[in-house]
Amino acid sequence: MASTLQANNTVEIPLSKTKLALLLIGSLAFVAAGLWFVTHPDIRLFGNRPYPVFTYTIGVLAIALFGFCAYCLFKKMFDTRPGLIVSDEGITDNASGFTFGLIPWADIEDINAMEMGKQKLIMVFVSNPEDYIGTQTNGIMKKMAAMNYRSYGTPISITANTLQYDFEELYRLLRGRMESRA
Repeated sequence: MASTLQANNTVEIPLSKTKLALLLIGSLAFVAAGLWFVTHPDIRLFGNRPYPVFTYTIGVLAIALFGFCAYCLFKKMFDTRPGLIVSDEGITDNASGFTFGLIPWADIEDINAMEMGKQKLIMVFVSNPEDYIGTQTNGIMKKMAAMNYRSYGTPISITANTLQYDFEELYRLLRGRMESRA
């Protein structure tokens, strides 16, 4: 774990450039597959019959989704800020695509871990979720934050995928800090 405990009880967890690079390579591979589907829509994905409209649509969606992911990951590779800051004031998450700024402990009602597929997430439930959705300046990110809120009850989720930190230890750290405030 490459975290830094500051004198003021602040833990700074850096971004993992290795994890970011691997995610970027994976995103670019899906963009390449999408390009191949778009330029070769007559391939036979299922059995002997080609489905060109379906193949083309899948290709366009892959290019759009994973192209956006690659763009965000590329930008994050050059970000020098800590990935996550846990302080006496609250949590500042710079590791995910969403930038909510400082989430004060006073706003945090609960912190739970969940697994979606093979993806482990820390869900941060806040008393004023609409305010956090409103902080998103990018329209796509605002819609995604609203969708997270409708699906999971909170727009805020944290993962250790891009951090130099273990997921379970991160969950214990956040949960412990929240409980010490109660």
